[in-house]
Amino acid sequence: MPNRTEQKPFHGRFANLPSPPAILIELIDSCNSPNASFSQLADIIRKDAAVSSKVIAAANSPFYRQWQEINDLNRLLVVLGMKSVRTIAINSAVQQFFNHLGKQAGGAVDQIWYRSLICAHCARSLAQLTTYPSPEEAYLAGLLHRLGQLALLQAYPEEYREILATGHLGETLSQDEISKFGYSSPAIAAQLIDSWELRSFLSDAVLYQNEPIEAILEGSQLVKLINLSAHLAQFDKKPDNSLLVRADQLFGLNQAIIETLLQESLEKANNAAQSLGIALAAQADAPQEQQHLDELGERVRQAALFGGSMESVSEKSDLLMTLQQIQRDLDLLFGLNQSCFLLYETDTRLLQPMDPTHGDSDLLKGISLSTDTARSLAADAFLKQQTRTSFDATNEFSLNVAEKQLARHIQQDELVYLPLTSQQQKLGLIAIGISATHWQALADQHALLALFAKEAGQILQRHQEMTNAQQFAVDEERAAFQLEARKVVHEVNNPLGIINNYLHILGMKLGEDHQVQGELDIIKEEIERVGKIILRIRDIPEAMEQQARKLDINQLIADLDKLFQSSLFPSHNISSTLDLDKSIPAIRTQRSVMKQILTNLVKNAVEAMPQGGNLTITTRDNAYLNAKAHVEIQVIDDGPGIPPEIMQQLFTPVTSTKDSSHSGLGLAIVKNLMDELSGEISCTSGAGQGTRFQLYLPRTGILS
Repeated sequence: MPNRTEQKPFHGRFANLPSPPAILIELIDSCNSPNASFSQLADIIRKDAAVSSKVIAAANSPFYRQWQEINDLNRLLVVLGMKSVRTIAINSAVQQFFNHLGKQAGGAVDQIWYRSLICAHCARSLAQLTTYPSPEEAYLAGLLHRLGQLALLQAYPEEYREILATGHLGETLSQDEISKFGYSSPAIAAQLIDSWELRSFLSDAVLYQNEPIEAILEGSQLVKLINLSAHLAQFDKKPDNSLLVRADQLFGLNQAIIETLLQESLEKANNAAQSLGIALAAQADAPQEQQHLDELGERVRQAALFGGSMESVSEKSDLLMTLQQIQRDLDLLFGLNQSCFLLYETDTRLLQPMDPTHGDSDLLKGISLSTDTARSLAADAFLKQQTRTSFDATNEFSLNVAEKQLARHIQQDELVYLPLTSQQQKLGLIAIGISATHWQALADQHALLALFAKEAGQILQRHQEMTNAQQFAVDEERAAFQLEARKVVHEVNNPLGIINNYLHILGMKLGEDHQVQGELDIIKEEIERVGKIILRIRDIPEAMEQQARKLDINQLIADLDKLFQSSLFPSHNISSTLDLDKSIPAIRTQRSVMKQILTNLVKNAVEAMPQGGNLTITTRDNAYLNAKAHVEIQVIDDGPGIPPEIMQQLFTPVTSTKDSSHSGLGLAIVKNLMDELSGEISCTSGAGQGTRFQLYLPRTGILS
């Protein structure tokens, strides 16, 4: 029986798995289409194991919330965002176009892809027949069952083509692989899937795909589904008796059902091949294959002409967001997810570490590296503007204590430094945690990494220039406001002074004992108070800035809940529950606006439960939407739900029907207010299942 611990570590050797060029062409074209939807992209990605594996790995990387779910590609694509999916597609095309696989290997890629697609369709159909709760998970497991073969073909193209040419299958093929390379393709695939840290038996299902019947009879259903599907995918016509026995013993399925299921899966795989123009005959269609390679080359050329795959800097991006973007692209493009930055501070001439994944970590605040002399490997890389690795025996410097702490922070023993430079300006370094073996496996991409670092430096400089320009504009506006404020104060104080003088004269004329003297004193006091208020106009920008500077979302929700507990909830027989994520930091947003939004949603929920009910408010940090971190707030009730006809126009002003649903002007206001905060709102509801509103506030203004 295969055992993960008996296999050699793979150290990133099996990155950048190949896909049929036709798949990448279709995916890139769809990503570039203005009408592309996540559903359409998911349909394409479901056809290919290599791209699917990159999407799953990226969505479960440290830069996104750990979903630990792989049964819904649509959801994973929403987590990544359209730009990240396009990055994956373009990077796959670039690497595939410039890799060293020959034309014959391209045919081998197509054959592996074809068998994987058959297995995926078989697994989904079997899952539905046997009432497995997640047919899509079974489909993905089937699609990925030959992932290890793609890895071996990528790493050892000539040697592995010879092994595939023997025609050996199943356990015999695995023995050939172990004899030649020291590990089998199912074990490679299982380790790759394990690295995604999914809460699933998917890696087990791939690892045990060739096990005999008696070894898996008591295994999980997914293991048995993929075991049978992998054997089915080896046939082009009717299955043999041994496979029919396997189907009977594992699931009690008869010959007719298995033959029908296999025939339908073959038809679906063949239709996919035909739609993509992939030739699967024994003699590959060389002209058609060359046409696909030429088209793929054209997509690569277009990507280069129109700015490649790295995103441009948004005017709303702060430094943390910009660094997170660079770090995400580093992971998506090269599979390097253990990294941080050393940013150069011109005033102190120090390199200051920053880890955008974990924010401005306290662990890094006490570390800094001098650049006055090249007394550290980082300073040497920075001053000479050259890539440096800690495992290079020719280095003049080894890692000092500060650098070892840095490596420990990103959970590696060795570091590679890539200089960040733009227009001859030294900006800092990218510090990548990577082993010598992994770095060597990326040897053919070192030039691309240097190019990436150069582009990252330009992005950082553009961000710096935008920040300086924005700060200059803010300073100019503040200075202009304060100048105007002084003019207003001066102009208003003159008539106030005149009024005050005339009141004094009037008081003298009336005499000290006159009955209105008390009223005149009150008027004088109020005029004096107005004068003091006007004098404070000069401080309005600073005061407003302090007021809008931060908001503790959890505290605001707790305060509102306390208020409603003593007023709204008892009179409507409502019980409330708060489930608040204590890790949420203060964010920059408007307290009054958020208070209005939450009040409207709570009141709508209460009115939707005229007989009483339960209301739950939850918060969650680092909820990713379109590849950007948000703070999520959910307002959930267990009322009767919202009718479909109202759901279609939920956030538009309509005639209120609050006695039966959450509608009316209140939700239109909520939507407008969320737009004002650059946030998002969504709603899910079903008859008799209650209603859930989800608010997403951008996590762009986190305060330390």
